[in-house]
Amino acid sequence: MICIIALIVFGVMAIFSAKYRPVAKEALDCVFRRVTFRKCESRLDVRLKGQITGKLMKSHPKIAKFIYKRFEIISWIMLAIMIWSTISSGIAVYNYAMYGNCNGKQNGEAFCVFDPAGKSSFSTAVTNYSGPVVLPSFGNDSFIGPRDAKVEIIEFGCYRCPYTRKAEATVKQILKDYKGKVVYTFRDFPLSDRHFDAELHAFAARCAGDQGKYWEFRDYMFEKFDTMNHDEKGMKQLASDFGLNVTQFNECFDSRKYMPQIEDDVRAGVMAGVYGTPTFFINNKTIVGPQDYEMFKPIIDRALKQ
Repeated sequence: MICIIALIVFGVMAIFSAKYRPVAKEALDCVFRRVTFRKCESRLDVRLKGQITGKLMKSHPKIAKFIYKRFEIISWIMLAIMIWSTISSGIAVYNYAMYGNCNGKQNGEAFCVFDPAGKSSFSTAVTNYSGPVVLPSFGNDSFIGPRDAKVEIIEFGCYRCPYTRKAEATVKQILKDYKGKVVYTFRDFPLSDRHFDAELHAFAARCAGDQGKYWEFRDYMFEKFDTMNHDEKGMKQLASDFGLNVTQFNECFDSRKYMPQIEDDVRAGVMAGVYGTPTFFINNKTIVGPQDYEMFKPIIDRALKQ
């Protein structure tokens, strides 16, 4: 099966250099004859076998002899690897085009060769929802900016998701550059199955909101994330360190007062097709992952002109 490999290799090389076209043509003829159960008259397979093992014989004679005796089997193995690599690459390209991630929406944290910086990475959310996609609204969540702005930016995020935290710098830049032109809200999508106690952070931020400090406390949580404790005791200590009324905060936190609102956020995200955090909805456009500011800017600018 060395002729099939030669056809693929020299076929690609022939696109860029005319000197490889005769070999590619010869390989094509050889493959056609082999699949029709005839011998390769040009003996390309024999020549390639001799050339490959001949070069190896000079430096690695034992390896050359081993390959020479098992050349057909090795050729089949190489062909299988080549086919598998081609299919895998095709799937990766498709996933990247569809989801911005080589691994699809079920494995957003894995490395992607097309995205080495991890700009499109996300914490995967697995849902069983199969109904129609419904674009989200602001719900009853706090927001920044004029409520009647032409551009609405809705982020579904998880406080314990590293990619949600990574996106914060971009969010801050957008709110600075488009102040008064966009309205932004953060809807809770805690991935407690992936990030332990993620919902506690959502409770804490909302309880801080009862004291008019939702956005400030949210920023404080991100700032102290690496040094704070993430359990219930840690949330209460953080509220105390921040300067909130601890009694009022604890009553709100312990009662899980905002559980219905958080559940509403999650439900809205699921129905909107959120499969990972962070996910941004800019009017009717969707961005997944902590993308650069340059990814958001043209989308916002187009929306402002409409």
